[in-house]
Amino acid sequence: MKIKTGMYRKLILLLTTLLVLVLTAACGDKQEKTSEPAAYVPKPEDSMIRVTGSFPLYTDPGVGSNAIEAAAQINLYDALVFADKTGEIKPHLATGWEMSEDGMAYTFHLRQGVKFHDGSEVKADDVAFSMNRMLTLGEGFAYLYTPYVKEAEVKDDYTVVFHMKQTFGPFVPALVRMYVLNKDLVMQHLETPGPYGDMGDYGKNWLLTSDAGSGPYMIKEIKLEEYLLGQKFNDYWNGWEPDAPEFFKILGVNDPVTVRTLMSQRELEIVDEWQSVDNINALSKIEGIEVPLMTAGAMVDFDLNTKKAPTDDVHFRKALAYLMDYDAATSQIYPGTKQAVGPVASIYKGHDPSLFQYKYNKEKALEELKQSKYGDQLDQYPVTVAWSSSVPDEEKLSLVLQAKAAEVGIKIDIVKTPFTSLIQQAQAVETTPNATIMYPGDSYAEAGAVLNLRYHSSTCGTFVQFEWLQDKEIDAAIEKSLSTLDEGERFKQYGEIQQKLVDLCPTIWVLELPERRAYQAAYVSWPEADAAKDGTLNCPIMGRFLYFHDMKVYPEKRAALQNK
Repeated sequence: MKIKTGMYRKLILLLTTLLVLVLTAACGDKQEKTSEPAAYVPKPEDSMIRVTGSFPLYTDPGVGSNAIEAAAQINLYDALVFADKTGEIKPHLATGWEMSEDGMAYTFHLRQGVKFHDGSEVKADDVAFSMNRMLTLGEGFAYLYTPYVKEAEVKDDYTVVFHMKQTFGPFVPALVRMYVLNKDLVMQHLETPGPYGDMGDYGKNWLLTSDAGSGPYMIKEIKLEEYLLGQKFNDYWNGWEPDAPEFFKILGVNDPVTVRTLMSQRELEIVDEWQSVDNINALSKIEGIEVPLMTAGAMVDFDLNTKKAPTDDVHFRKALAYLMDYDAATSQIYPGTKQAVGPVASIYKGHDPSLFQYKYNKEKALEELKQSKYGDQLDQYPVTVAWSSSVPDEEKLSLVLQAKAAEVGIKIDIVKTPFTSLIQQAQAVETTPNATIMYPGDSYAEAGAVLNLRYHSSTCGTFVQFEWLQDKEIDAAIEKSLSTLDEGERFKQYGEIQQKLVDLCPTIWVLELPERRAYQAAYVSWPEADAAKDGTLNCPIMGRFLYFHDMKVYPEKRAALQNK
């Protein structure tokens, strides 16, 4: 059949049109598939710094005292003075202060216009209330003040006077731990009856999940066994830099696999300081993650129970000190660290660098054992070493000592112990092991803080002293040094105490431990980490590294890494 010319032309035109439509559709599909993704639009909740820590976590300034609690407090509350990233003490809520000639009174002048989180103004009555509450509770950091401070008195709205029981040389540096609470708010939440008379429970139950501070952040949500979520306080008196975190979150997570997963998925910004060296090394290989070494004054020690056989014998203790392989500890287990010199970290004011330093020496150990009353009956006196189950590197340290001790006939039993159990064991001489690996943080950057916390009899029965030293001469020397107002004379006395402790050897001082925290350097600006990398960081107080106010976070950079 023949097709007419007109019909033929129409058919060609129709086919051509259909072909164009098909090609156009195909091209359109291709353009959709290769188009750029929509621009990232950050949400307020994306501006967050998340960090892992140990739980439960008590943010009440009158109760909490460990490292992560100190970090939470410094972000939720303000103190009269503040330690900058070099450790220097600066005015904070206080604009200035004077000490009386006899050192028995300190007058502080307050900054005006500072707001609590509820909008009310911080006044002298709040400062006095906060100190007097700490003195009454006698918990947390109260041990810094109870021996020395009689009471706090209000002179006027912006002037408060601390009356002393006795002189206290480092009183001003120690005030970094006296955080100011909103008196009216706490008083509204007293639960009665309670152990504090008219004050009921002094607001302790309410402060488990709430804050009464004026700090850069305020509690948005807290679950005691899981996390703390803090939200930026926009009216903070010290202002805000652009890109400061809107939120911070402390997570009760320590498992190394979980930590690595969260870091690799960019769902965690900073890890806790207890991660093993192996896990830290693995994290450092992830793109954008860095690991600065931040000096914090921490020491890794074997605390020896001086009231339990065989570590009750000074010669046995010295033998153990000579049997520790310090080189292996500092080069293999904690690479990049240095051996400790005595009981005080070298970065603290008042440290004595001339102290005798134990080294591994088998012959010296045998000489000490000959002088020990247990030297000829070692098989009857095994040594128990307890280490925290959440810090795997401590087991490696225990194994090093165990191997060397076995060479001279000392049997060491190594016991993996939950941290909470270590705290319970420390409450009595009988339950405290012969040796416990521990490195508690210190309250302010002076040797006296370490000596008082670690070796004064008043701290026996707590996790900061497993030694049960109970030496009246040492106690008196510590008390005298802390009451000395002249700094030079005080430091001289600190040195003499350190010498006496080395002679008594209640502790095997292994190494100085910088905080080794992996963090998301690709999208987090962390001034303390930058200073550490530059070698300019000195000694912030415990918890000071995690001052979120000074950090910056860039959510768009995080999103770019997540999309890779």
